[in-house]
Amino acid sequence: MTQQYKAIFFDLDGTLRIPSPDPTDAFIQFARSQQIEIRETAVRRLKIWAHRYWGQDDRVVGEMNRLGEEEFWLNYSRLLLEAVGVTSNLETEARQVREYFSSAYTPEVKLAAGATELFTTLKAAGYRLGVVSNRSHTFHEVLEQFEISDWFDMTLAAGEIGCWKPNSGIFDHARSFFNDLTAAESVYVGDNYFADGIGAKRAGMLPIIYDPDGLYRASEMVCVDKLGEVTAVLNQPTVH
Repeated sequence: MTQQYKAIFFDLDGTLRIPSPDPTDAFIQFARSQQIEIRETAVRRLKIWAHRYWGQDDRVVGEMNRLGEEEFWLNYSRLLLEAVGVTSNLETEARQVREYFSSAYTPEVKLAAGATELFTTLKAAGYRLGVVSNRSHTFHEVLEQFEISDWFDMTLAAGEIGCWKPNSGIFDHARSFFNDLTAAESVYVGDNYFADGIGAKRAGMLPIIYDPDGLYRASEMVCVDKLGEVTAVLNQPTVH
């Protein structure tokens, strides 16, 4: 394995921590149960829309601060419905979506397939590993739940420093945990093209998009179906 890179940073939710169904799939299932038509051709567009929304740090933080937590999630429910073309009874439908997520959405949560094997390979090759998440608070208990906390040399939640992906500042701060680590020696693996991919690229890192749904294969970024494929990307002599 080439040592062109020295550190690999991972996103948490949607990359290492996988809920089933994920929130967007759960919304689709619930909406259809309420006789809201969402065609299969619209599913891909909705998933990309959701990634794009969460990749707008200024908008998301601004709306959270302006609306407060409960109204923020109600507003997000409206936005989801609007994204699939709902216009009538929007307020009522949005409240039903919010109620579903606050009381009935209980996904099964697992560690991404192949994650432990990937960590073993990377550590054996001498890479330093980290997790950088857009969560508001630290997430050590999540890593401990999956018994993977010992693999990582650092963790960082955006709320700890008040800087959110895709702002390059959070990626720069993550690098600062390792002395003399340059952006060109750093890789970031995440599932969100907008928050993870664009953010890491702006910061000068190599972004690798974990893309099991095949949403971003036509993009300019390196995409993988499985986490284990990260090692093959690192083995390529020139991947930028």
